[in-house]
Amino acid sequence: MISGYVTVGNYLKALELYEDMKAVGVNPDAITFTTLLPACSQLAALEKGMEIHRSITENGLEANEIVMGAILDMYAKCGAVDKALTVFNQLPSRDLVSWTSMITAYGSHGQAEEALKLFSEMQQSSVKPDGVTFLAVLSACSHAGLLDEGYYYFNQMIMQYNIQPQIEHYSCLIDLLGRFGRLNDAYSILQSNTEIREDIGLLSTLLSGCRLHKNLEMGEKIAKLPIEKDPDDPSSYITLSNMYSVAKKWDEVRRVRLQMKELGLKKNPGCSWIEIDKRIRPFFVEDDSHPEVEMVHE
Repeated sequence: MISGYVTVGNYLKALELYEDMKAVGVNPDAITFTTLLPACSQLAALEKGMEIHRSITENGLEANEIVMGAILDMYAKCGAVDKALTVFNQLPSRDLVSWTSMITAYGSHGQAEEALKLFSEMQQSSVKPDGVTFLAVLSACSHAGLLDEGYYYFNQMIMQYNIQPQIEHYSCLIDLLGRFGRLNDAYSILQSNTEIREDIGLLSTLLSGCRLHKNLEMGEKIAKLPIEKDPDDPSSYITLSNMYSVAKKWDEVRRVRLQMKELGLKKNPGCSWIEIDKRIRPFFVEDDSHPEVEMVHE
C-alpha cells in the first residue's frame, strides 16, 4: 500500500500509512524503508527523513547498501548535502546510483565545482556514468552558468560514452545558451534535430532565455508553436505578455491577456509543503483557507 501511494504521488498518505503501520505494531523492514524514503525526498521532509534514518539504525539496517543508497538520495534531494556526503563516505562500495545521487546533491545546491570534481573521481573508478549521471553533471553546469564545461560534457557523453542525449540533456544545454544570450545557437540546435524541434519544454526553455535578454523578435517566433500545440497551457501566454510589457507594447499585452481570458486561462497557483514539528502541511499561494494558516506563515 505504501508503495502504491508513492507510485501515484500521494506522498503524504504514504507517510500516514507508515505511522499507522507502526501504531499497530508492525515492524518495517528494508523494503518498507526504501519504498518510503522517496516520499520524504519528494516532499523535502528532512526531519521525517532523519527520523526514518534513526529507525533504520535501530533496526540494524545500516549495512544494507540499498537502504543506505536510499538514505543518501533522500538527504541529497532534501538539500542536506553534508549529511548526504557523510552517508556517501560511509558506503562500503559505491555504485552508479550513489555516485549520481551525490553529484546531483552538489550540483543542485550551488556546489558545481564539487560536483565536477566528484564526477572526475567517478570516471577514474570502475563505475561508468550513464545518461542520468550526465544529466546531473549538465544540471550542475547549468545552475552555475558554466557554458564551456557544459558543452564539453555534453560532447563527452556522446563521443566518449556513446550515450545519445535525451530531451533533459538538451534542456540543460538550451538553458545554458539562453542564460548567456546565445539564443541563435540554441535555436540552431533545436532546428537541427527533428526529434526535438517541436518539443514544448525545450521551446519554453528557449522562450525564457528570450525574455531574460529581451529578444522580443525571437520570443514571438518561439512562442507560436507552444501556443498552437498546447493552447490550454498558460505559461507561454504569460511569458509573452511579460515580454510585451517590458517592451511597453501595451496593445499586444492586452491582446494576449484577452486571448487568455477568452480561453479561460489563468496562472496556476504555486503549491509547496512545510514541515513543522515533524508534520507536513501543504499550502497554496494566496490560499488562506488552511486551518493552520497562521502557523504555516510563521
